[in-house]
Amino acid sequence: MKKRLFTIFLAACILGSMLTGCGSGEKAPASEAPSASDDGSAEAPADEDDIIIGALYPMTGDLADSGKTMQQGIDMAVEEVNEAGGIEGRQVKVIYGDTQGDSATGMSEAERLITQENVDVLIGCYQSGVTLTVAQIAEQYEVPMITANATSDAITGNGYQYFFRLAPTNMMFVRDMIQYIVDESESNSEFSGNSVAVITDNSEVGQQTVQWAKYWAEQNGIQYLGEILFTSGAADLSSEVLQLKSMAPDVVIADAYVSDAILFTNTLSEQGYEPSLIVCKGNGFTEGAYLESVGTRADGIAVATEFVVGSKGVEISDKYYSKYGEELNGHSAEAYTTAWVLIDAFKEIAASQQELSHSSIRDELAKIVIDGSFSNGNEIILPYDTISFDEDEFDGAPYLNQNLNATLTMTQIQDGSYVTIWPYEIAESKLQYPADYQ
Repeated sequence: MKKRLFTIFLAACILGSMLTGCGSGEKAPASEAPSASDDGSAEAPADEDDIIIGALYPMTGDLADSGKTMQQGIDMAVEEVNEAGGIEGRQVKVIYGDTQGDSATGMSEAERLITQENVDVLIGCYQSGVTLTVAQIAEQYEVPMITANATSDAITGNGYQYFFRLAPTNMMFVRDMIQYIVDESESNSEFSGNSVAVITDNSEVGQQTVQWAKYWAEQNGIQYLGEILFTSGAADLSSEVLQLKSMAPDVVIADAYVSDAILFTNTLSEQGYEPSLIVCKGNGFTEGAYLESVGTRADGIAVATEFVVGSKGVEISDKYYSKYGEELNGHSAEAYTTAWVLIDAFKEIAASQQELSHSSIRDELAKIVIDGSFSNGNEIILPYDTISFDEDEFDGAPYLNQNLNATLTMTQIQDGSYVTIWPYEIAESKLQYPADYQ
């Protein structure tokens, strides 16, 4: 398969295709790729027998903190399997590519990992726009790729046979956020959730958040008041917050990357606007840098997330904290889980005495079902118990190789911590309402 990939690559260079970054086909020196772990174990060149994961994340730039958390989740999982002897004696190595949060850079880094590093599989890329671009490259080269975090519904709607997604889509995120509003309205006589408005960036993901918020609100008899869009990385959100305040929704739905989430929260305080409740899509609102920057101004904000410390996998989250000095969050938990999905796929291929190749990994991911726990005995730490990649269609939107089992947990930031408030059967606390911003 790798020989075939190189042939395709060489032909593409000769024909002057739209792809860039053509290389020699030889492995790049290890110094050209970021280290895969803090202990330096991945700095040495990969051996011929190693199983190589190519990981694409923003390692520098505005989203470097997010990239770091996902790198740490992957590194911990890979360290665990290697310490246990690897895959029938073969070590798993990770070679990172830095997307810098940019689609063109992500494309060239994906090509480098495929054609020069000869990776067996790709994982990444966090931002949906970058992931969409890299997924096209993976599909063209027939290299399996899995994303732990990107949520754009379009990614699994292109019919790609080599692309898989663990994370819930935007539709699934907003579905659960609206369902929480409905359930709280029914169970809490003091709560008002009759109207919603959205504030988010004007990216494809932001537009999907708007689309599904409007759809799910109307499906549940909630008045949709409209949306306010801003350019990601904006220097000021004063006018947007004033506009949101004038709309006076019962519940504000927010979606933003971490720098925008920080700016939005600080601007709320500066403008003296205290919505009764803000319900946020995890994204930047779950990053460690968010709470570090805004402090108690975030108290009362509700956040839909893929993982809550203390809910499941306490030993794993404790180990992560001990190793990295920060809490496991939704992004790092999904990255850790996705790495273990790949590891178990590698194990199944080895156990069936198949050759580990791009096609055998793709075929194994297409049929894998992980129920309850992984092969090392660790439970699935996300808020569901089964992982598989399936096909379906919703409201005309197709989903292929999507983990349709994924669900979210609703938390509220109380006294500087994310506390589970929904589903009610696992809730640690009741909703503090109206939100008590400090």
